[in-house]
Amino acid sequence: MATEVPLSGGAAGVRHYYAAVGNKEAKLATLLELLQTLQVVSRRPFAIICSARDTLDSVIFTLMRSRSFAVTAIHSDLTEKERELALTNFRRSAFETPAPAPNGASDATAASEKEGAPESEGAERGFAGGQEQQGAGEQPVCVLAITDVCLKALPKELLPLGLGVLVEFDLPPSKEVYTRRISTLFGGGRDRRSQRCVVVDMVEAGSIAAFRLLESFVAGQVQEVPVRVGDIFL
Repeated sequence: MATEVPLSGGAAGVRHYYAAVGNKEAKLATLLELLQTLQVVSRRPFAIICSARDTLDSVIFTLMRSRSFAVTAIHSDLTEKERELALTNFRRSAFETPAPAPNGASDATAASEKEGAPESEGAERGFAGGQEQQGAGEQPVCVLAITDVCLKALPKELLPLGLGVLVEFDLPPSKEVYTRRISTLFGGGRDRRSQRCVVVDMVEAGSIAAFRLLESFVAGQVQEVPVRVGDIFL
């Protein structure tokens, strides 16, 4: 089990894990497989943070192509008003109970998604628990994809977002960036402990120095994502 960061250092109430990948191509495939498994073992909405716009575009394309998630993308091309509207809509979709779909509508949607969804290629490891299909009538899990620049500019009155799962596609380059990610998405220490917040970092081969820096931010050991992904919520 991953170390839960204590009050004396790092972000209280946050459990940290990492998924090791060999290169950028495998990173996207592993991300997709991980997220597909997460949406089976936990229906909680989650966020993906990237350091750069180009990386964000690749992540968004991969998720949209899978047709498995309700993706909200917030990037630098949006105006301030558009970002605020996108964030408001994400919060509404993520935390409000949706109305039941008309008879047959969910089945048609599920069939369409199954027919058009490609299989992941190039993933370097498999995750148990993600083989089941999304149940009929279930809404796709809401995903917020955002860059650090836009995260910093989000309207304060809509924060924190109160999410419980964060995937750091790019490792935080500084403690300031790391702290902003945690506080903006999860909230304060009491909020984080009550939600059992989880962070998963995607770590490429050759990123040992950046990974060691991350461990200094969290003031504890970062464990590898278990094969049974649901164990990260225990």
